[in-house]
Amino acid sequence: MKACPRRAIVPALLAVGSIGLALLVGELALRIAGFEYRSFPSVQFGWPEPTAIANVYVPDRDLFWVTRDYAATLEAARRSRPTVVFIGDSCTEFGTYPQRTLDLLASRSPDLAHGIKLGVGGWSSVQGLTQLRRDVLPLRPRVVTVYFGWNDHWMAFGRSDAEISTGPVRFWLSQHFRIAQLLLKAQLGVVALRGTERQVRVSLALYQSNLETMAKAARGAAVRLVLITAPSGHVAGQEPAYLAARHIRRLSDLIPLHYAYIEATRSAAQSSGATLCDAAKAFDQADALHKGYFRKDGIHLTDAGSAAMARIVAACIEAAVR
Repeated sequence: MKACPRRAIVPALLAVGSIGLALLVGELALRIAGFEYRSFPSVQFGWPEPTAIANVYVPDRDLFWVTRDYAATLEAARRSRPTVVFIGDSCTEFGTYPQRTLDLLASRSPDLAHGIKLGVGGWSSVQGLTQLRRDVLPLRPRVVTVYFGWNDHWMAFGRSDAEISTGPVRFWLSQHFRIAQLLLKAQLGVVALRGTERQVRVSLALYQSNLETMAKAARGAAVRLVLITAPSGHVAGQEPAYLAARHIRRLSDLIPLHYAYIEATRSAAQSSGATLCDAAKAFDQADALHKGYFRKDGIHLTDAGSAAMARIVAACIEAAVR
């Protein structure tokens, strides 16, 4: 085999050096200009807002963002081996129903009363599935409760949740180099400009599939999965106006859209063999709206709502292990 001619190597080295120099100059220029861009979740998601990601959450390679104490909570759980793990979105992170549930179990099923909550605000079932596989099932709990169904049907500001996963290399580059951040911003910006192509963060079909996959993974690890339907306090014609700004195309879509995801949760439980905890149905039957179970947003629960949710979930956990 003939050696590569010297005159072919020199131009190649010069080209590589020129590209490297251009990237270095660009990187320095962006830093001097103060440019910085974090796509997770300031643009891609309706919530958390940029201030929340900076003050409350930290980036995660696989889960987009986690709470600042997430790693410490998970490490403590590895040592204590919780019996029940509560996962979900802000309804779980900020809700008091997990602790209230454990308090109820302590008085009637003490062997089920040790648990932790690992809910993270703004998450969809895409992050929930990844979390279940990576962080929750290795804990070997007896029961995992899953409470999603809101963020999945909010509008994406670019690609869907499943499409925006970064992988380790791209994640590391986006955390350390302004050039990578600029390219990512440009990429998301082009998609966001195509307003007619905006999609929900997680399609209805994928949402149900994610829950079914969670159930299959849990069953393979000898863990009982409890799927909770997300109650709603919304009334037709009185939907919160702020949702139209970032979360949904038309306010009139809100109630039928959310109930479609509730039905998908029910279908996922039926098809997968997971335990259905139909809190949405129970709240409807209990006239939850007039009992003050919801905050003004019609999504998150008041103390009274959390107490009611705890009674429902405690019974579902007990049913799951029978």
